[in-house]
Amino acid sequence: MQVFLLLFISLCFAFALEEFVLIKPVSTIAQSDALSRRIELLAIWVPAVGMGLCGATIAAFGHLWMDGLVNALGVVLCVAGLALRYWSRRILGRFFTIGVVRQEGHTVIRTGPYRRVRHPGYLGFLVFYTGLPLVVGSGFGLLVLTLPAWLIFVWLITVEDRRLEEELGGDYARYKSESARIVPGVW
Repeated sequence: MQVFLLLFISLCFAFALEEFVLIKPVSTIAQSDALSRRIELLAIWVPAVGMGLCGATIAAFGHLWMDGLVNALGVVLCVAGLALRYWSRRILGRFFTIGVVRQEGHTVIRTGPYRRVRHPGYLGFLVFYTGLPLVVGSGFGLLVLTLPAWLIFVWLITVEDRRLEEELGGDYARYKSESARIVPGVW
């Protein structure tokens, strides 16, 4: 279990490194409409609190599941989520912001992970937030991190899709018909 605790800490560090150092985010939340702004702030703070609670309660709720197989799956999910998030942000380049606003020259990106999925960066978050509690075998972490994150991001994606179609028009409407929100063939 000690190994998975160290992996949990390392993955949290890798998450912070990817989010704040490798690609410095540009926040445009203040320019978002009121509803989007509220959801965007929830999407930042609720998972942050969930990660903290998951980490703070490892001694009480963490354990090995299926001789560590589920815990190892959690590590794989976290690494895959971080990689997808990083790739998504690299492909968007200057169009990546925290907050949905139209920028000068804004176009629909259809390359990389955006070929099939409209919100691969959010999918990366969700894969990471699903894997992190599994790393330490915390059912409590699934309740305080994974479940709220999924609910918030589904809401955010729905609002963001509507906003992007308003801003980018028919090109985004066509893109919506050609791609999934986050999981091809599902949603």
